[in-house]
Amino acid sequence: MADKKTIVLGDVIESIKRFFSYLRSQFMLIALCAVVGLILPLIYRALQKPAYAASTTFILEEKSASGGGLAGIASQVGLDLGSLGSGSSLFTGDNILDIIKSRVIIEKVLLTPISGSAGKTLADLYLEFSGLGERLPAPVSFAIPAASAAVVPAHSVYQDSVLYVMYEQIAKKNVSVDRLNKKGSIFKIVTVSQNQVFSKNFAERLLKETTTYYVNVKTSAAAANVKRLQARGDSLLRVLNAKSYNAASFQILDPNVAYKSMSVPAEVSSRDKSIVFSIYAEVTKNLEMSRIALVSQTPVIQLLDVPKYPLMDDRKSYLFLGFAGLFAGLLVGFFLCLYLYTDK
Repeated sequence: MADKKTIVLGDVIESIKRFFSYLRSQFMLIALCAVVGLILPLIYRALQKPAYAASTTFILEEKSASGGGLAGIASQVGLDLGSLGSGSSLFTGDNILDIIKSRVIIEKVLLTPISGSAGKTLADLYLEFSGLGERLPAPVSFAIPAASAAVVPAHSVYQDSVLYVMYEQIAKKNVSVDRLNKKGSIFKIVTVSQNQVFSKNFAERLLKETTTYYVNVKTSAAAANVKRLQARGDSLLRVLNAKSYNAASFQILDPNVAYKSMSVPAEVSSRDKSIVFSIYAEVTKNLEMSRIALVSQTPVIQLLDVPKYPLMDDRKSYLFLGFAGLFAGLLVGFFLCLYLYTDK
């Protein structure tokens, strides 16, 4: 029969006493770990650069018009409204998140001027506070010429290269876009940088440029169709007015019954006027249909929150980092002493 080990309560208490006695003997080691744990986070906090966060939230209401009866009526006069009715999937789902962080949108925002800075742009401001301008092989400026300048000069290859570097840094480190609810239509744009002016202006203008681009592309086909029908309707209206004046000029108050042919020009002019009027009525009807389709297809972006000064610094406070580092240092010291104690 195997021997059974008996655990005596007195032995357990004696072991605990010896361990705490050992901890007291290692007080300097534990204190050293605690001091290191306290100092390192404070040094890290002191070396950290400011991180001002500007957040903008908005609601995206997607619209799509179904063709249905409108497309059928329009097809009778040779118009294709079916494409207006089918909702495009280009901007549905999470694609809007990628569009906000796209190169074309971010570069447009970077090239917008700062109020009261004599043409200085957000790109120039970013080069200053990020330190990127100091690392470039040659100085570069994206300042907008005065309003009196006849032609705005095109960007050089070097300027485009610098813009691309800024775009990559900002898209990866400074801008984040996400849904507040994975199944909802509320989006949040957050810009974090070392400069309050840049963070606030960039977040606001990023949403503005995205909205303009989004609506223009989303409604481009419908808007072009409305413009085409409007031009045709205006042209037909001018022809109809001319036919009305022409028909009036052929009206004879006291025609000679012996010459019935004298009424033929008036009858032909009146017939032409009726034909033009019928065509004009159909074009006007289809123009209104196209306008309805355009309105129903135009997305709605409603602002919820906008950044306001002063922006909050996202860095952790010294007090929080100090307590967290002190606690971590004590834990490291304790487990280190435990490891050394078990090796005896």
